[in-house]
Amino acid sequence: MAVLGKDLFDLGRPDTHTKIQFGDRGYWVELNADCLPYGTILTEILNFQMEDYCAKLAAVEQAVAARNRAQLSRPLWELMDTFTALPLYRLYVEEPWTAEPDLFHQLFGAGVDMVMAKQVLKKPDVFLQKYVRARDDILYIQKRYGWFLESLFEGQPFEKKKGQRKLPLAQQLADQFLDAFVSGVSLGEDIQVDAPQVNIQYAVLQQDGQPPELVEKMYFDRLLDFVYVELMRGLQKGYVPKRCANCGRWFLQFPGATYAYCDGPAPGQEGKTCREVGASANFQEKVRNNEIWKLHQRAYKKYFARTRKGTMSKPDFEAWARKAEQLRDEALTNYENAVTPEEQSRILAELKSALNRR
Repeated sequence: MAVLGKDLFDLGRPDTHTKIQFGDRGYWVELNADCLPYGTILTEILNFQMEDYCAKLAAVEQAVAARNRAQLSRPLWELMDTFTALPLYRLYVEEPWTAEPDLFHQLFGAGVDMVMAKQVLKKPDVFLQKYVRARDDILYIQKRYGWFLESLFEGQPFEKKKGQRKLPLAQQLADQFLDAFVSGVSLGEDIQVDAPQVNIQYAVLQQDGQPPELVEKMYFDRLLDFVYVELMRGLQKGYVPKRCANCGRWFLQFPGATYAYCDGPAPGQEGKTCREVGASANFQEKVRNNEIWKLHQRAYKKYFARTRKGTMSKPDFEAWARKAEQLRDEALTNYENAVTPEEQSRILAELKSALNRR
């Protein structure tokens, strides 16, 4: 697939034939030096507001249908400009002519919008193809891939509790009967074989300050093909988009984490993140519903108040807090394993005595 170390697919390819280099911890888009964690673009797409882009595309389609050059000129520029803000393409398609090199080459020196509109009307389907595909792919990803990810976490604990074992994502896929859906870009909606359409090479990526890395270099004409590969590689390595239980937006969960809340601004909670609000709510619920936690928090507040009054030193309080946390965790385990109400009552009494023994 390579010719004397050269990139075969880079020869004369259009800019929207996107080159992605996949490495161990993430991927690189075109010449962008930043390594993006797996799931970054999918998460952005799931949160992306498509109303403006769809309206711009509809205006162009309407003008094309009317064969109206005067009506087409301004919507055409607006559509091409809006295209540069779409997920993935915004990383390297910086100006409208970057996405339309052939068109702008013909118009070089003309400087007339009407001439551009005339060129587009000659083969409107060819011109509109990538813009229509981008719209259709993003809307499809938001619906189908959003369903798939919500199904993956359905019935799962919001966040892993202390002592709980985190299930691998592959096991969660099997447990949720989603393993049969991962074989194609439609995630099982299309009964036909729908493997992603990609070209692939291997290359050694060398960046300043980093050791060389053998990467898989793939080329994508469609967002849908890229997002499918990104999602599956992410699931292999523990990266997965997840919907925030507070604001409803999607965030990227990294390997080893089991957050239920994003770290974005919490709606209606100025200066706080969803994760901070969620942690506080979870903690309050935990205290309300658990006798062990109630005892611990009563004792904590009592001794903390003494430090505020100056009747207990800060070092003494910190030593007590560390011991209290150990006692609490031991009691939580024993209380959960207790067989009878009498045994639970004994555990509570012993904890109360130990926490207040000063």
